[in-house]
Order: sequence, then structure tokens, then C-alpha cells
Amino acid sequence: MLRIPAHVILPFGYRILVKQVTDSEMDARDKDADGIWDSDTRTIYIRKRLPVTRRRYILAHELGHAWLDWQHRHLDNGKAST
Repeated sequence: MLRIPAHVILPFGYRILVKQVTDSEMDARDKDADGIWDSDTRTIYIRKRLPVTRRRYILAHELGHAWLDWQHRHLDNGKAST
């Protein structure tokens, strides 16, 4: 069975929350998006009405954004963001 995890932990304890949200919750963030990475709260939001295979694809995409954020914060001590 394919499942969407509630969280993912990157190296050095960089914890990513994964929240599957309703259409109205996602539309309040971005009506055109099916997934969003929020770096301030370290949360990935995914539209839960989508098929699980699509949600897993979106999760992988948003984890790419989270990974880049982790790199900037931990590998280069924020130097890439200045």
C-alpha cells in the first residue's frame, strides 16, 4: 500500500512535517498549487483529494525544495542565501 508519511527527517535532525490538506486549505495558500514547501514552518502541504500516486510525486518534488533549503541552512551555514 502506498502511504504518505506524516514527517520526513533529513540529516542533522532537519524535520519536515507533511500535511495533507483540503482544497479550501490549499486554495487559501495557493489556489494553483497541489503542493507547497513552507520553509518557515518546515512543512510540506499536499492537496489530499488527489490520487495517492500523484501525492507521492508532489511529495518528492517538494522534498527537493526542502533538501535545497536544508543545504543552504546546514551545509553552507547560510552563505548561499546572502
